[in-house]
Amino acid sequence: MRALLLLAAFVWCGVSLNAGQQSAAKKAPPPGPLESVTVKGNHLYSSADIVREAGLKIGERVDAAKIDAARVKLQASELFNNVSYEYRTGVGAAPPYQVTFVVAENEQTFPIRFDRFHVPDDQLRACLKQHVDLYSDRIPGTEGVLHRYQSALESCLAEDNQKVKVRAAISNDDPQQLTVLFSPDTPAPTISQVEVSGNQAVDTGTILRAVNQVAIGVPLSDMRLKLILDGAIRPLYAAKGYAAVSFPKIETEPAKTNLGVIVKVQIKDGPQFKFGSIRFRGQGLDEDEIRSTIPFKPGQPYNSEQADNFRLDLLKKMRHRGLLDASITAEPQPDDTKRVVNLVYNVTPGAVYNFQTLDIQGLDITTQPVIARLWGEKQGHPFNPEYPDFFLKRVQQEGIFDNLADARSDYSADPSTHNVTVHLYFKGGKSAAEKAREKKQEQEKQQSDGTWSPI
Repeated sequence: MRALLLLAAFVWCGVSLNAGQQSAAKKAPPPGPLESVTVKGNHLYSSADIVREAGLKIGERVDAAKIDAARVKLQASELFNNVSYEYRTGVGAAPPYQVTFVVAENEQTFPIRFDRFHVPDDQLRACLKQHVDLYSDRIPGTEGVLHRYQSALESCLAEDNQKVKVRAAISNDDPQQLTVLFSPDTPAPTISQVEVSGNQAVDTGTILRAVNQVAIGVPLSDMRLKLILDGAIRPLYAAKGYAAVSFPKIETEPAKTNLGVIVKVQIKDGPQFKFGSIRFRGQGLDEDEIRSTIPFKPGQPYNSEQADNFRLDLLKKMRHRGLLDASITAEPQPDDTKRVVNLVYNVTPGAVYNFQTLDIQGLDITTQPVIARLWGEKQGHPFNPEYPDFFLKRVQQEGIFDNLADARSDYSADPSTHNVTVHLYFKGGKSAAEKAREKKQEQEKQQSDGTWSPI
């Protein structure tokens, strides 16, 4: 019976879930020991870390005011969109408190990256975990959160004997995603020279010509350098079957003749790969027909350019059949154990577009029917987007019109009906042949009067 009375003595204290404020209808209980703290709604951060951030400890003396102060502290961290609480108490002069925090985490977070610190990323992350409460590899881009990480990172660098002022900002230099980028608060030096070593499969001259076009004069950053190497060097190796080329060591040093930096890249060719299996996903082309046109076979040296050219050829064939919205992506799947690259082509055909209307502009009522009769595409049949230009080229070559200065085409495709209207534009004037004759006559005239020179 006494146990039942004690159980009944634990009552809700009328605390609002939304505001964390005590109801005026009930008197606030006196201070008492904190018996338990529960956290609900958290996904990114552990309950133990949240309780520690709130500043509450089991067994300490608390009351409604102290619990609300803990809520305010959590809210001020800027890691949560909202923090509320509820509590219940026991009986007695110092009743025990059972507290529950309900948090709504800030879901808009970004991965963190480091740039130009000359310290391994793993070392910086490990140090930040020791200096930042509620550390995460993904953080909101709020001013308060960025400032905490920025200050902690400066402390970490000081431990590594680097006195560096750190800048934190949301960056879009990674084309895959936005990130929170931490870097020295000084302008990035520009790349003035690139040196490579260790390369064997591709000669140094070819590599430097490809790299220099995109690297020289670019502000240095780890991400930009990665994109440059992946975009300029990796394709050269992939074209020769070296799908696992890597850059194990990258160093920079100040240039002696300018304010830029010299980037020294060590290249590891890796093994040469061969073509593995070739598969197709989707619809739009007969697979037997496709395989009969593949210019490479399993076992041959892998060539990424050849693989992509085949993809473009397939796409061109699909468009010739009226599949104007078709798309094909190539998905290379390297197998390091077998040293092969398996290829998967993902085919999305879309709807078939049919030729419907021919719109001829720039011709009179006499010549317009001539062009209409020569037009070869049939109404209601799949539209070939290359045919209009081919047709106009034939018209010009055959000299059907004496005074045709220019002819061009375009088309409009209706995605709701999948019908195509082709527009042909003709412009009168001197033809290309007539212009060539006049130019030749003018040169002959200048030669005869001594005013023309070939230089």
